Amino acid sequence: MQNKWKQLTQGIAFKTWLYYVLFSLCILGLIFVFQIILFEPYYESFKTKDIERIVNSISQSIDDDIAIEDITKNNDGCAVVVRADKTRKGIDAIGMSCLIYNNGKIDSTYLDDLKNSETNDIRYIVSVEGNQDMLIYGKKFINEEEKPYYVLFNTPLSPLKSTIQIMQNQFMTITGMVLILSLLISLYFSKRLTSPITQITSEARKMSTGNYNVEFVQSEFKEVNDLAETLNYTSQELSQIDELRKDLIANVSHDIKTPLTMIKAYAEMIRDISGSNKKKRNEHLEVIIQESEYLDRLVSDMREVSKLQAGASELVISDFDLGSVIRDTCYKFKAITKEEGIEIITKIEPELVCRADRTKITEVIYNFIGNAIKHYGDDHQVIVNAFTSGNHIRVEVIDHGPGIAPHDLKHIWERYYKTNKKYQRAHSGTGLGLAISKAILE
Repeated sequence: MQNKWKQLTQGIAFKTWLYYVLFSLCILGLIFVFQIILFEPYYESFKTKDIERIVNSISQSIDDDIAIEDITKNNDGCAVVVRADKTRKGIDAIGMSCLIYNNGKIDSTYLDDLKNSETNDIRYIVSVEGNQDMLIYGKKFINEEEKPYYVLFNTPLSPLKSTIQIMQNQFMTITGMVLILSLLISLYFSKRLTSPITQITSEARKMSTGNYNVEFVQSEFKEVNDLAETLNYTSQELSQIDELRKDLIANVSHDIKTPLTMIKAYAEMIRDISGSNKKKRNEHLEVIIQESEYLDRLVSDMREVSKLQAGASELVISDFDLGSVIRDTCYKFKAITKEEGIEIITKIEPELVCRADRTKITEVIYNFIGNAIKHYGDDHQVIVNAFTSGNHIRVEVIDHGPGIAPHDLKHIWERYYKTNKKYQRAHSGTGLGLAISKAILE
């Protein structure tokens, strides 16, 4: 149970859901901080700046009573102006709530505080009956004659406690709705996201057991599609590699088993039948020798191709005439071509000097010509061309036989690959010639 819970909590579906819920909680936390906790100080700061603006506007119209009354009424407050010539004026637009001017009388308390202020301004928030807060702001100014004058302004603050209470109740409702929505949406998206990944994981488990007949389904997410395409390609390649591996094992075991069987059979024949018959004994021994030589060539070729592909074979680089190598190689096939009635036609430019490992290049050309001779066409011709092409030398070995199917062409360099799946052991070769040639050329 504990392991199952651990696997569940470590899954991408659970973590997607968890991160989405945490994100929603972070957003709700920010809303709570700014709209509930910081709302009151922000509102008071805003009103203070606004009342400072109003007081500054009144100071600019200090001698215009009509303008002062308009400013006061438009901003729902009351004002007291004391000019430099000691003239006092009060304007009330909020009635009984005004704390600095009421019933034609100016409250000198706040005016005295302003006159005695070291900062030349005052700011008070005063609570009055009815759960109402009042904001009082006053500022001292100096006119062009360097005489002081004073402006006081009083405006009501909204009932913040009740407002905040309403916002808190509303916030709790919003929180519940957001959490429910975030839970549902996160579950939906986590399922949409993890469903293709779960399917890919299931198919990958099958592939890990050697079942390559799997299909990785794509989804609406690009990254998942890229992964599915990659795994589909991988399964196809692994399937081909597995088939080639099985073929390789079958072919190598066949090539080793056949000569071993013949060696054993002829050895037993010598022991039981032809031991005293010199002629028969020598024939049987010749078969044993030929099969032993084939096994030796097979082991040598397998070792050679492995060394070449691993980069462990050393090259002996020198300058030599490639045309001479081609002519000498063609001569080695004279006995076979004469018996089969095959004509090797050569077209070789003079002085084809190349820089390479002469022995290994000779082996490559020998393999190519040997393969062409095995697959000659009705014209009984094999054509070998060699000529310069830019800074390189191009060698072509051509026969007019049945050719190779297009789907087999990319595999001809692989060890033991065969176009005919009904495999039979080659009479003269080991089936590794083209694999060795490719490794040498690379």
